Amino acid sequence: MEYNSIAELLDSDPKARSYFDTLPVDIQQYLLDKCTGAKNADELRAFGDDLRLCI
Repeated sequence: MEYNSIAELLDSDPKARSYFDTLPVDIQQYLLDKCTGAKNADELRAFGDDLRLCI
């Protein structure tokens, strides 16, 4: 299933929420504010892991 926003993904997918909750707060906020492309939990993980490497 694909979602239209990170918030919708987090509300609907426990796997995505579980991963998101492990991220540092600054990365969580960045994803909520700037990342609109994650359509599923795997894409969210890819974006989050990339951000961890950059910060």
